[in-house]
Amino acid sequence: MSLNKVLITGSSGGLGMHLAKFFANKGHEIILHGRDKEKLESLKINIIRSGNKAEYIIADLNNEKDLANLCEYSSSENVKILINNAGIICPNLSFSKITDDIIDSMIVVNLIAPIKIINKLSGNLKYVVNINSMVGIEAKKNRTLYAASKWGLRGFSNSLKMEDNPYNILDVYPTNIKTWPERENAMDVNVVVNKIYDSMISNEEELILDGRINDY
Repeated sequence: MSLNKVLITGSSGGLGMHLAKFFANKGHEIILHGRDKEKLESLKINIIRSGNKAEYIIADLNNEKDLANLCEYSSSENVKILINNAGIICPNLSFSKITDDIIDSMIVVNLIAPIKIINKLSGNLKYVVNINSMVGIEAKKNRTLYAASKWGLRGFSNSLKMEDNPYNILDVYPTNIKTWPERENAMDVNVVVNKIYDSMISNEEELILDGRINDY
């Protein structure tokens, strides 16, 4: 694949960090995104020391001005690959304990933000990768708002795929990923990022990574 700039949201840690390192090692220029300047700076230095290129932008996706700045910057950088990875994790609360703040933040960060980023960058994009969740396919107890955001993203993306787009869209539905050594019952993160990359460059539209039934 030719050298392309990649925007990876939520790349200061977890899966986003691993994706950033992997794509950098494939020769891509990386635009890191997150809210923690220290972590982003450290990751940028790590990537540069490995002989690759990276920049970062700090933005809170729950802040409309920050989101607009992220989109404007990424558009000016001619981003070709967008990985919508940032998200608020499930609070594992019953619906009766869900507050307005949780509702607003979950829907904005997990659903509205990726939609707006795709919309603003669509003129330059070649690939879109949406990191969804197995909860975007399966309903589970104490997942009401998280499921709403992930099912919403799935519906948006599947409908968008029916339109005439200049970019391919890959939706990824993983179960737990071993993004830190102590995490149990989780898939190997290196296997996961390899599968995501291979599926993207193969122009696949959906990747289900179910660690419950496969040995990842």
